[in-house]
Amino acid sequence: MDLPIPVRVAVAAYIIRKNHQGSYQLLLFKHSDCPEAPLQIPGGGVDPEETFEQALHREIWEESGLTSLSVIRKLGVAEMCWCQPRKLISQRHCFLLEGAADLPGRWEHVVAGDGMDAGMVFSYFWHSLSLEFAIPYDLGSFLYPQYIPELYSLVPHPVF
Repeated sequence: MDLPIPVRVAVAAYIIRKNHQGSYQLLLFKHSDCPEAPLQIPGGGVDPEETFEQALHREIWEESGLTSLSVIRKLGVAEMCWCQPRKLISQRHCFLLEGAADLPGRWEHVVAGDGMDAGMVFSYFWHSLSLEFAIPYDLGSFLYPQYIPELYSLVPHPVF
């Protein structure tokens, strides 16, 4: 008899801001402590007593230090099945948020909280997207013009 596959419920934050040229950029980070790790966006697990939006704001604060971001909309749920180190379904509730134009262009933040990444240093920066840009796994599920048109408004689209 097969046991049910555990589900890990998480949130992810696609945070955008309008730069001084009037185009939107996406907030990304690199792991300063783990250079081989791919580019990422803030996010993490949902505690049992939290709503998705509460978890979203807590994770953003723990991982980046940012507060007072406006939720624009929920983008959807990205689901992925992981087989290593054990079989697990990741169910990530993804949101689009906007930060102020005057946020710093780059900064480092020591992750707060009590998660696995606590104490790690994340290096943040804003990135202007192209249609070819991608981030790995389920984090890139919504990086398309139909989900976040704000990021692609000045990007030339291919003609078919």
